[in-house]
Amino acid sequence: MSDQEENDIVEETSHADEAEEVVEEQSSNQEKEQPEVSLEKLEAELKRSKWSVFLFVGITVVMFGFALFPMSTNVPYDGLWGAAEKDIGFVWGPSASGEDLMDVPFELEVEVVRAPSVSSNVTLEAYVLKLDNCQDLQVSDFQQTAKQEYNHDYQYSSKKSPLEGETYTFEFNLDMGQHCVKVQFVNDQGNVLKENTELKAKGKLWPNQVIAGVPGFIFLSVSIYAILGLLNNRSRVNEMLEQERIEEEKLAAEAATAERISQGPGGAPPKSAAGPSGPPKSVSGPSGPPKQEKRSGPPKSSISTATDSPKRSGPPPSNAEVKEEVVPEVISQTDDSVFEPAGNGYFYRKMADGTYEQTIYVQSEDGTYTPYQE
Repeated sequence: MSDQEENDIVEETSHADEAEEVVEEQSSNQEKEQPEVSLEKLEAELKRSKWSVFLFVGITVVMFGFALFPMSTNVPYDGLWGAAEKDIGFVWGPSASGEDLMDVPFELEVEVVRAPSVSSNVTLEAYVLKLDNCQDLQVSDFQQTAKQEYNHDYQYSSKKSPLEGETYTFEFNLDMGQHCVKVQFVNDQGNVLKENTELKAKGKLWPNQVIAGVPGFIFLSVSIYAILGLLNNRSRVNEMLEQERIEEEKLAAEAATAERISQGPGGAPPKSAAGPSGPPKSVSGPSGPPKQEKRSGPPKSSISTATDSPKRSGPPPSNAEVKEEVVPEVISQTDDSVFEPAGNGYFYRKMADGTYEQTIYVQSEDGTYTPYQE
């Protein structure tokens, strides 16, 4: 293979490496930009989810408010006729003719202020008749129809032997249309008791229970779904924010580490103690042990006195010269230093850091090392 071909191959390889590096940089940049776009999108979805929850929950509250809020009406008592009656007006609702689940609830509360005392067999009767006018001449016929047979358009309810001061509740389910309410006292023969009687009647009607209740349940389901979506979006946004926080902390830690490394140590390095460039020169010691001289008699006293001084009796003079015996210093190895032989019974002390101490040592009989003294 020629040099030209080798150069071409090297250039192609370098170009391929550069292209791979460019592709990796672009992919890394896209990966960095993708979480930002996703986070912005999730935050926008979270904002829309919040508004959706507020909207649907608000509509649900309004619907259930209409459905559960009753319309009240008072039924005045007429002592001349001995009855409390009133046209409650048009009752709206999606119910068809007959009894069904779409009927409008009607609750009638009757308080007996003064019960009749002329007869013991007294009955408190309540009628709800589907009529356009309570003054219709056929009201009595419709009352008999309601008492004798069940008819959803003409409803009847009663309480035997009502007590004075008590409150009685009658419940009815009405179809859509015009209705009339009538309450009265009768005896066992069906005659109306008018004398010395008084009662108070009021009714509660829920015409929006079905009209607003069904949409209320629908919006309640939608609100629950919106709340679940809001919680899901919030958890995803929190995860993204947590990842970004961890990455920022990691980058901050790496930047702080790089800054400390770039600044170097806090001070200059300690100066190393300048030791000898090599072991000390060997000194020729004695060729053998010192000669021992034989002496007879006791050793001479270390106290030197003048020979020509006269003899004195009593204690010695205070200015007597006493020669102190020099005790050689014994070196104990408490560190990691070692003693290296230098020949002729001399040793050099090598410290733990590799330097040598500028002192010559000799080994005693007990194995310790003492500085050499001339």
